[in-house]
Amino acid sequence: MASAGLALLVAGLLGGGVWWYVQKDQVVPAARLGGDFHALRHLPDGRLLYGQHAGVSISTDGGRTWSPADGSGDAMALATSAQGVVMAGHDVLKVSRDGANSWQDTGFGNLPGSDIHGFAVAPGLPDVWYANVAGRGLYRTRNTRDWEFVSPATAGAMALAVGPGSSPRLYALTMDAGLVVSDDGTTWQGAGGAPQASGAGLDVHPVSGNVYIAGPSGVARSEDRGATWTTLNLPEGALLVTADPREERNVYAVGESGLVYRSADGGKTWAN
Repeated sequence: MASAGLALLVAGLLGGGVWWYVQKDQVVPAARLGGDFHALRHLPDGRLLYGQHAGVSISTDGGRTWSPADGSGDAMALATSAQGVVMAGHDVLKVSRDGANSWQDTGFGNLPGSDIHGFAVAPGLPDVWYANVAGRGLYRTRNTRDWEFVSPATAGAMALAVGPGSSPRLYALTMDAGLVVSDDGTTWQGAGGAPQASGAGLDVHPVSGNVYIAGPSGVARSEDRGATWTTLNLPEGALLVTADPREERNVYAVGESGLVYRSADGGKTWAN
């Protein structure tokens, strides 16, 4: 408490899982997140989204400060599509056309359940959505309503990602096998050398196709679709990771402490 420029009082964890503190008699949000760490997504317009049980929080300053969670639903996954930002999770499938400021239900169409553990949009095919229904497996739609069953192999997965291209590679994080990959959605195999990941610590860059994993050892990147991995220099274990879709040198991660880290050099150095 040596100066007015320091935090004078930690106010605690308020609604939405965002830490706040008092500085110069004002309450301001700080870059330490709480909650259940479901999703981190960098939008093309530069904003960051954090998804958790209490909804979605937004950062407009590179992860330094965050809005309170909006109560929109259990945001297990966040993705960008031709329709806008998509949020999926426990009994949730919504689209925002204004950058996550408001949400509209899309309905679940003919999906056999509404408990979605893992959701992704194909970057080169933004009308193609993939949903992993808990206990059932992977489904795909091309019109947001009519879903076709693809595979039961991911029934226990918690995170899903899709690479770029007309025939994209699919990635899933499972509780037992870790990272698994598929080139057709039907046949899946383990990514042999992939590091241990947290439950939702998966991202694929929509242009390069580089794969990012967040886990107990920090953040790792694969530049060959999951065959080999480079450990990046995050100073603690990580829960979530995402890369800027416009400039991949900008990588963001949420540490196990809840601190938000940013690297401007592709993961060589980090600041929080």
